[in-house]
Amino acid sequence: MDAHELFGPVFEGVSPDMPMHLARIHSKAIRVESAGHVETAILHIVETEASTAEMRGAAMHNRSAKHSFLFTQQGLLLHASKAALEAYDQGSGDMAYTKGPHDGGITLKHLFHLGPYQLYPGGKEEAHAALEEGLNDIFNLQLEHHCHLQPYLSSSDGTAKWAKIEMWPMMDPVSETLAVLVKRHDVTRDVKINEQLTTQGEALQRHNQELEQEQRRLEQEAEGLAQRLDAVLQDKFASYSFDSDTPIDKTLGYLQSIIKGKPPSVHTAVELYNVLSKSDTASLRQPVGLEQQLLKDNEMDSEVGQSMLQLLKGTQSSTWTRSQEDGKGDPSQAEDPALPADTPASSAPTDDAGSSLTSPRHQTSEDLTAMIALSVTPMKAEMSWCFDIFGFTEATPGNTLAMLTFHLVKRAGFVQLYKLDEVKLCRILQAIEAGYQRDNPYHNSIHVTSVVQMTHMLLCHGGVLKSRAMDPLEHFSSYWSHTGVNNDFLIKSRHELAITYNDQSPLENFHLAASTRLIQDPRNCFVPVEFMAHPTNVRRYRDVCIDQVLGTDMKKHFDIISRFQAAFKTVPSSGAPKPNTSNSMNWNEVKPQDKTLVFQMVLKCADIGHLAAPAETHKRWAFQLEEEFFRQGDKERAVGLPVSPLMDRNQTGGMTRSQLGFFNIVGLPLFKAMAELFEEAQPMLEGVMANLRLWEQAADTAL
Repeated sequence: MDAHELFGPVFEGVSPDMPMHLARIHSKAIRVESAGHVETAILHIVETEASTAEMRGAAMHNRSAKHSFLFTQQGLLLHASKAALEAYDQGSGDMAYTKGPHDGGITLKHLFHLGPYQLYPGGKEEAHAALEEGLNDIFNLQLEHHCHLQPYLSSSDGTAKWAKIEMWPMMDPVSETLAVLVKRHDVTRDVKINEQLTTQGEALQRHNQELEQEQRRLEQEAEGLAQRLDAVLQDKFASYSFDSDTPIDKTLGYLQSIIKGKPPSVHTAVELYNVLSKSDTASLRQPVGLEQQLLKDNEMDSEVGQSMLQLLKGTQSSTWTRSQEDGKGDPSQAEDPALPADTPASSAPTDDAGSSLTSPRHQTSEDLTAMIALSVTPMKAEMSWCFDIFGFTEATPGNTLAMLTFHLVKRAGFVQLYKLDEVKLCRILQAIEAGYQRDNPYHNSIHVTSVVQMTHMLLCHGGVLKSRAMDPLEHFSSYWSHTGVNNDFLIKSRHELAITYNDQSPLENFHLAASTRLIQDPRNCFVPVEFMAHPTNVRRYRDVCIDQVLGTDMKKHFDIISRFQAAFKTVPSSGAPKPNTSNSMNWNEVKPQDKTLVFQMVLKCADIGHLAAPAETHKRWAFQLEEEFFRQGDKERAVGLPVSPLMDRNQTGGMTRSQLGFFNIVGLPLFKAMAELFEEAQPMLEGVMANLRLWEQAADTAL
């Protein structure tokens, strides 16, 4: 039988315009019995299933419930939801389309070209490129999702709007081939919100920039007001402050302001010109107007100011009186007043400067080592910023300096490193100790022992050695730097030492010369011959000792600290100069003369180290120094010299009246500069601050 004859009745009345359905045909053989005959026949059963539209619509609904299109890879429409067709109809205007894929109906290209091309910045080409990009992402790159933002005009009011075209890959349930599911929906509101947010964000950013500019303007204005206020306060309270800046410091500050792009005012330039034009070479490293500041400070009485001036600048020979010229007095013959009961007496004959010229009785190194084991170690001399020097002195009578120095030198490894002769080392230490008058209340061997211990703390626990600012030989040399006593009396009285050294640090020079003679004596030379045979070693050893000892002369105080601060402060691009720290410096690149400043600063801090000592120790040193000053005043009165400021025991207060001035003008800037460079020396600075507060409280109580 002809198939057309067979299936014709089934599809009779079906046209291409009608929805397509799927039909399932089952055929099977059957036996037919008719009029006694049995024949085999074929039975065809035709069953109609769901339409293709229903199948595609169901699959599309599962992916996207509204506004969905399904296109082939060529962009031909396979199916569209009712909502999608209505939305397209509204956006397409008069554009005709059919529901089938083969009659020139909707295509993916139509969807991408919906709306005027001129709304695209790139016109028709940009719209076409967007279509190609979407197809490539879905079918070639096999991305899970593609999105395109499409501009169009509203059909109702002609305003510009935005639609989002989203694309996903999908399998066609009918043909089982890869297709693309497309959704187009209006996002004008979202775009406008984003535009508003962007606009608001840009406005907020501009506002923040304006606020930052205003903040900078206000900061500059505040800085200007602060400078004006500071100028007013300085003018109003000039008598209550001390300006420690030297002409060099002021010049460097002026240049730093120029480097930072903040040229100083003409007034500042004129002031600097006047300062420099009135300064001689010697005063370039002295605070500007030092004498005027000290003598006209209303918080510091005139005698205290004169004392500070004498300490820091010295007294010229013109202060020598007529009684001396007539030979009525000889300072070397003046009798010392009675000594305190607890001051040890010295039986060794001395020269005019108080140094013993006899060979002292000495102990062996074994004797000293045995005593050290019993008395030094328990007192933690090696590691304590609060070392009890007076307790140590009571435990080591007559050997305080020798024992502590021997102990520290040996524990530091110098005996083994330089192959030192321990017996001769002990002998020279005792000779040096005997060279100090025991009846001096302050400048005695106990003071030198305290200097040695504080020097050790700065080197070993204050960060100096750790920073490699000093090598072992320079470290070793630091233990042999010792101070003298007041030079002004020797200079005013035309003492032999003052004449010998031309009034230039006579006691410091004398002690250097005396200690050198002791070391060069074969009986005392504890350094191996091979070491002394190298001129470089001897020269370096001598340089360190000379620089450190001469640096303790207070007449050089401002020169040293000014150079030290200039050498170790950086000039940042903005803000005030700030100090380097020892950890941030490459000491191999530091100039030798700048390293010398470090050596000098170490001994200067150690020389007045009692300012950082525990309160009771510090006060004891202060009153012992006061007694020594009184004794010098007694000698000055005995030979007809004017009694130096604060050295008249008949006046109230004495040296202790000058403590606040000494702390603020000399002590605090010195220790602060050292602790800024060597941060591990901070405990020393904290001790100084604690003692300063004690004197401030005492001054407030006395008011």
